[in-house]
Amino acid sequence: MSGNWPPLDLHAHVDPSIAPAELLALRAVVFAATRSLAEFEETRRRHDPITVWGVGTHPRVPAALAEFAASNLHAAIRSTPLVSEVGLDRRSPVPRVRQRRVLDEILAVLADEPRIVSIHSSGAATRVLDALEERPQAGAVLHWWRGTPAETARAVELGCFFSVNADELREPAVIGRVPWDRLLPETDHPYGDRRRRSAPGRVGPVERAIAEEMGVSISWVRRGVWGNLAGLVERTGTGRLFGGRMRGMLSAAPPPLATPIPS
Repeated sequence: MSGNWPPLDLHAHVDPSIAPAELLALRAVVFAATRSLAEFEETRRRHDPITVWGVGTHPRVPAALAEFAASNLHAAIRSTPLVSEVGLDRRSPVPRVRQRRVLDEILAVLADEPRIVSIHSSGAATRVLDALEERPQAGAVLHWWRGTPAETARAVELGCFFSVNADELREPAVIGRVPWDRLLPETDHPYGDRRRRSAPGRVGPVERAIAEEMGVSISWVRRGVWGNLAGLVERTGTGRLFGGRMRGMLSAAPPPLATPIPS
């Protein structure tokens, strides 16, 4: 904990069958991504106080795209503020046309019913931005972003947020190039922290990198990213969809990472 604010992990993969006690033992707020609507259904009966389960349709999972139906997404998002993980992937075995059709259907649903949406864009940064330009999203969060400086500038203009993991820091494309109040930490566990014995919620390396770049304390960063999240929740109007404990933290969130205060 840092100033009584728990670590915040905007994108991690968690087994839907994990025991609630194991999630609480992480002592972190985790936004858990699922790969398909079927996987999200496995989480529907859970009541985890500080884990947020997302509705996913991963572009590299053929079965997820094959089973996707906009009507099912409409039904699923009634119970969650989070859509995660969706997007496009150059290396997917699913044809690009099919990936884009599904993403367009997802974004069309969210244009009417905004949610925080964690977007995968590996090898497809420009195509993802094209999709977001056609169907603007209040809650777009670019997960593990690898875009060029020009693509990053375009994403900023489109109002995107960015979630950053430890492995991403080896080839930084985000920190220092985007507004501080658009940054959020993630682990992408187990994919974004392979070099460490890590777990969902262990975002210390990202917090340290942001603190060093800004010239502020890690404690200040921890508080600030909670402010960033609260701003994203306000933009999407999703506060009512969080559990009571999370709503309390969001309502008390400090200011975002907009104006650095030297440590």
